[in-house]
Amino acid sequence: MKSQKKKTGPPEDAMKHAVLQELKENPYSRFKMAFTLMTVIPFLAFLYVVMIISSFDALIGQPGAILFICLIIAVCGFSIGYVLIGRILERLVSYSTKLKHSDQLKSSLVALVSHELKNPITIIKTNLGLLSDGLVGQVSEAQKKAVDLCVKVTDRITRLINDLLDLHKMEAGLVDLKREQCDLSKLLEAQINEFASIISQKGIKLETELLDTDLKIWGDGDRIVQVINNLLSNAIKNTPAGQNLILRAYPVERFVRFEVADKGPGIPQDKLEKVFDKFERLDTSKEGTGLGLAISKDIVELHKGRIWAESLPGKGSTFVVVLPRDLRRVLKDQKA
Repeated sequence: MKSQKKKTGPPEDAMKHAVLQELKENPYSRFKMAFTLMTVIPFLAFLYVVMIISSFDALIGQPGAILFICLIIAVCGFSIGYVLIGRILERLVSYSTKLKHSDQLKSSLVALVSHELKNPITIIKTNLGLLSDGLVGQVSEAQKKAVDLCVKVTDRITRLINDLLDLHKMEAGLVDLKREQCDLSKLLEAQINEFASIISQKGIKLETELLDTDLKIWGDGDRIVQVINNLLSNAIKNTPAGQNLILRAYPVERFVRFEVADKGPGIPQDKLEKVFDKFERLDTSKEGTGLGLAISKDIVELHKGRIWAESLPGKGSTFVVVLPRDLRRVLKDQKA
């Protein structure tokens, strides 16, 4: 009984098309071109040998038979090699397609679960607030402490859910930036005020260096605030009590650059790029989801900017963000 070949459905074809688009060039056409060029040398060598013994008599008998056999071997070798390498390439693209499809399924599942958890968590938090405020009956001091602890836990779960939903939107390309003229100085000052109490409680001294009052950018203010929030939160967690935390911003030609520097333990050189990977956490003993920096990187890149980390082990870390002053001009230059 002959085994039936599984047909490739439309979803897999669409996914394969997406993979080929991400490669920016069709690997099949590049492979055919490369393989064709590779065969030119042996073909020219064969012609050269024929020219040397170009007399008709030399092609008759044993020399002619040898040349004929060599030609057949060369053609067969070319055909077999072409088919084998083509199949390998096909399998690689197919494997990449399955991986992409699997990643999308996992991302969609995480987003679905996170979305379904959001409403129940909100209801739990609301009722815990009512209990804490004594609106449903008097509570003792010990009970209030227990309720407040539960509120903190639900806040942490809510942050995780929001991060997972944001990550899903980024990966699915569902983020619609609401661009407008933003004053980065005001965005930074607002976040500094928001973190003021936490910084004070931890005994950290915040130094700000805003070297220019004109730090306007063309972007989504809410998303930029999210980046600042993630970087400041990360720096506060890694800065020991009594140490300085530095926030600086200044213009660089057509861009605005801002930095958040801490005096923490630093980041090993081989981890400087990995800290922006999803769920990457250098210190698992500290609270966090490991998604903040990954989301920040996606947001910055959506703004056609750059983000990176600089660090010396034992001397702290600096996270640098560079954003275009006017994204409309950058996009116009890229299209030109």
